[in-house]
Amino acid sequence: MTDDKKRRFKYGVSAIALWFLSVLLFIFAVSRFCLFGTFNRQKAEGAESSTLYSAEDFPAIQYRKIEFLSGRNTLKGYVWDESRSNKLAVISHGWGELSNYYYPVMSYFINAGYAVLTYDNTGTGDSEGLGTKGLSQSAIDIDNALKFVESDEALKDKEIYLFGHSWGGHAVTAALNFGHKNIKAVASVAGYNSNSGAMLEWMQRRLNMGGFAYTLLPFTAFWALVDAGENYYKTGVNGINLSNVPVIVVQGGNDDTVLNDSIYSHRSEITNDKVEYYFVEEGTHTNLIISDSEEAERYREKIQHEYEELSELYNKNIPEDVENRFIASIDKQLYNSVNTKTMEEICAFFDKAV
Repeated sequence: MTDDKKRRFKYGVSAIALWFLSVLLFIFAVSRFCLFGTFNRQKAEGAESSTLYSAEDFPAIQYRKIEFLSGRNTLKGYVWDESRSNKLAVISHGWGELSNYYYPVMSYFINAGYAVLTYDNTGTGDSEGLGTKGLSQSAIDIDNALKFVESDEALKDKEIYLFGHSWGGHAVTAALNFGHKNIKAVASVAGYNSNSGAMLEWMQRRLNMGGFAYTLLPFTAFWALVDAGENYYKTGVNGINLSNVPVIVVQGGNDDTVLNDSIYSHRSEITNDKVEYYFVEEGTHTNLIISDSEEAERYREKIQHEYEELSELYNKNIPEDVENRFIASIDKQLYNSVNTKTMEEICAFFDKAV
């Protein structure tokens, strides 16, 4: 090969290498941007902010505000009826939801004889954080919530029962990797097993990426690992097997959000003989928690339609007094009615796990 050909060959190889590096950097940047946009700050807006419960909607239940650190962010929540029982149910909410979305669950636990702790995860509701950070953050947050419980004079000696849905369903099982004491039982509803598995399913099913999701996964996994550190590798199944704590896994057959990487789908890997499964063939991601009765569904549609009409009437700037009257007219108990069948199964499981 002549010197000229050698130079052209080197230039060609360098150009290809530079092009390949540029493509990699571009994909890294795009995946980071997509993750940042996806795991943005979550708050209730529109009709949802009007229909959700607030603490003031439960005047008969004593509560106190709490705060604890998760990383650099202060998370905020409530302890409900803490003197009621030696049993404390800790609720971890789903991604895109706030803790008060699960106040019907809180109320059900109170009536079943539990004290309850609720809190907003990082980047959600009243808690600090520019965004929700990622799929492992719920596990990191509940780890810090449990550290708060263990350091709080009124809570540290209570028996702990974990309840989580979706993002929280992952959290309550992944939290079992951290070795917390006093956890008596866990309920994971529509929870996913791992950060990587849930991310792959999300890209394939929700973003319709198909096979391209496998190409993008290493890049999103890199950023998820940067954000979560070693917690990225903590899976629900590993936590369940490591702890030997009784766990009930609740899953719906029509779940359009968590299915392929659900903990239920990984049940063949679970060696903990204290695990039980509650599978609802027609269950969706949400109606396992919130009642899908015809009455409740019709009422929710009616309220949402009325709120949209009100918003259009005032060009999406509803006067405060008008909105307050609308909120006061809502039957929040009907709108937020809980799925009693799911809660009965969970409470029965908790009772026998003592």
